[in-house]
This record gives sequence, C-alpha cells and structure tokens, in this order.
Amino acid sequence: MRLFTLFSAISLLALIACQEEITLDLPNENPKLVIEGNLTYWEFAPERNHARVRLTTTGNYYDANASVPVSDAQVIIRDQANEQDYVLIEQEDSAGFYFTDEIPIDSGNTYTLTVNYQEQVYEGRGTVLPVAEVDSFSYRFLEDLFFLDDGYYFFFSGRTPKERGTNYYRFLVYEDDSLYNAREDLLIQSDEFLTEQIDTLQLANYAFELGDSVRIEMFSLNPGQYDYYTQLQELLFNDGGLFSGPPRNPTSTIRNLTNPQELPLGFFQVSSAISGGSTVK
Repeated sequence: MRLFTLFSAISLLALIACQEEITLDLPNENPKLVIEGNLTYWEFAPERNHARVRLTTTGNYYDANASVPVSDAQVIIRDQANEQDYVLIEQEDSAGFYFTDEIPIDSGNTYTLTVNYQEQVYEGRGTVLPVAEVDSFSYRFLEDLFFLDDGYYFFFSGRTPKERGTNYYRFLVYEDDSLYNAREDLLIQSDEFLTEQIDTLQLANYAFELGDSVRIEMFSLNPGQYDYYTQLQELLFNDGGLFSGPPRNPTSTIRNLTNPQELPLGFFQVSSAISGGSTVK
C-alpha cells in the first residue's frame, strides 16, 4: 500500500513538472473596426442630450492597451423623423471620439448612425423608447443578509410601460461621481416578469455607508441592445471551464452595408434616460 502511494506521488510530481505555459500566436493582420455609439435623450435635463461615438480598431490580444483610435472616418446620424443629417465632429483632445449636441432628440424618434471608414459603410439604428416613470430612488439599512454586507441599499419604485410589451433597461451606479465599472456592474433588467407598478425593486448588491453620495442613471434599451449586453455578460463571466461555452464576441447591433460578411464589433445604443439618487443620511 505504501509502495502504491509513493508511486502515485511520484507520478503526480512528474505530471506537474511536465506542465508548460504555451503562448498562442494570434494573428492581427486584419484589425476590425470597433464602434461604440450612444445617443441619449434626457427628458428632464435637455442640456445633457447628445450623441457620442468612439471609433477604434482591434489590436494584439496580449496588449491591454492595443486599441487604436480612428481619426479618419466620417460619422453621421440621421433623424428619421425630419430626414435631417447631423455630422459628428472628432474632439480635438480625444482622438477617436466623435460628438454632437445639435441633434433635436425626442422620445419616439428613430435615429440612424452611419460610419464611413476605409471604403466601408457601417450602419446602426435605434428608437428612443420611453424609460420607466420614477416615483423614487430610496434607500434603507439592511443587515444579517446572506452573502451581503450590512449597509444601506438603494431601491427603485415607479411604473414601467407594460402596454408596449416587454421593456428593457440599463442602470449605471455612481458613488461620489465614480462609476461602478467592473464586470459585475453591467446592470440590465427586463420587466417581462414585473408588474406595471414596481414597488421597491432592489437595484444592485451595493452596500453604502453614511455620507456616501449615490447617483443612479436609468436608460431604456432597444431589444437588440439588451441582447448585446446579455451576450456581453456571458462573455465577461465565461471562465473557460467545463460547463462554459466557447467565448465569442457579442453580436453587434451595427451592419456592414458594403460587405455584410465583415461585421464590425460594438453597438449603437439609443436611449431615453433619467437620473436620481441622494446622499445617505
């Protein structure tokens, strides 16, 4: 028995000693265009209405800062309601960022993004869907919770427009003007299984303390954008284990009109938005 145990231990050490780290050679001869576009309608803060598009190209997989800004593209957003085109201008101090606040954004309107880059034409489209009506963003102290810290948790109360069918939302949470931006902070919500009147829906598992200044922004999403974020969540939490599917990029909400087989990466999010919050007292 001891001889068998000794043999097993020697075999295990031999297997460990034979492990070798392998670096795959991942080619990047044909970098892809990455489009990250947002058009946002703030009903109660119209001075914040804007459209912004960030253009980059993919880089080496092993380089965390490999994305390259794109500065030689033409970026246009068309207001389908009045058939008017608006050109986004690249910001002098931010290469690859194109911006305009000249579009008269309104709820219910549809907007089309067109990007012309290296003789390719890319197009995305979205409609400004209504966001939920908010009665309050409230908080209360919770303690003795399973897997959660004691602290102040925020809740949403209001009404979601169920007469339109299923609605989709995204939440951004800020503490002292710093955005929670880890993978677990991609907060999306469908109201498919919610009632029209929402009473104290817990927004996220953030335990705040006295004195924390908390701001929460809520965005409506088109169904395709919600699907994009759902796939992105699956990718972010894919650990490569036995029960994980093969990793793949989320399906872009943008098409390549010139060459439909060469899809870009990224999205065009068209939303209405509201903001609320308070300092925990």
